[in-house]
Amino acid sequence: MAKSNRAPVSPLRKASLSAVQLDDDFCNLKRALRAVTCLEGLLTPIYLTPPHEQFSFEPGDLRALVAVINAEVVRCTEPVDASIRSLRKALKHKVH
Repeated sequence: MAKSNRAPVSPLRKASLSAVQLDDDFCNLKRALRAVTCLEGLLTPIYLTPPHEQFSFEPGDLRALVAVINAEVVRCTEPVDASIRSLRKALKHKVH
């Protein structure tokens, strides 16, 4: 088996890569949270005086939409958490 010619990645480089990944993951999370805000805006009347808005969707449709949005928020939150742990680990090795 041939040896790899690649030098080990330095702790500073690991921290830098982790920071870039964290930024990407956080942007994805912000996009998912914008969907939550959009849904809240859809369900909150702007004007409380007549004529009232009428909606043409069923409660089951809303449950499905909320379930999809919640799943996306969870899916986006987990990589942010992992990136933060990775960055902390990289920085811990750099400091010590």
